[in-house]
Amino acid sequence: MSDARPDARLDDSRPYQCFMGRWEGLCKTFTPEGDFLEATHVSMDVRWIDESTWHLHEDFANLYGVGPQIFDTDIGVRDKVCFARSEAIDVDGTMLTPFNYVFTLDSRVTQSLVYNNHYFLDPDTRRIITHKVRDGKTSIFQIQDFVRIERP
Repeated sequence: MSDARPDARLDDSRPYQCFMGRWEGLCKTFTPEGDFLEATHVSMDVRWIDESTWHLHEDFANLYGVGPQIFDTDIGVRDKVCFARSEAIDVDGTMLTPFNYVFTLDSRVTQSLVYNNHYFLDPDTRRIITHKVRDGKTSIFQIQDFVRIERP
């Protein structure tokens, strides 16, 4: 029986494959009380470097509390987990399902511990819900909505 979904080719079981491509999005920032603070444009370009490493190029027009920011990060993969270490950020991620991922980031840029939940609403639409913690307390929440504009 064939898969009726038109984008079934993106459903392969390779962890992190669903992240690949160019993405355009909007990052909305909220106070710990849920009050809206700002929205800013974010672009991502995600590509495999080799069989066990992918590269994330992330461009924030205005990273809240920091200003314009570009991250270039090589992320290693072992089974369902991923990891990266750099001067700016440490990343640890886990695939829960082929379209649901969780990440913990230790950001020296924002001086916070960042918890990201990535939900793929469909193969070309992704939502990230972010919880940033500084000094043991929630500093902000963010919601990032992305649309894939170019597939691998």
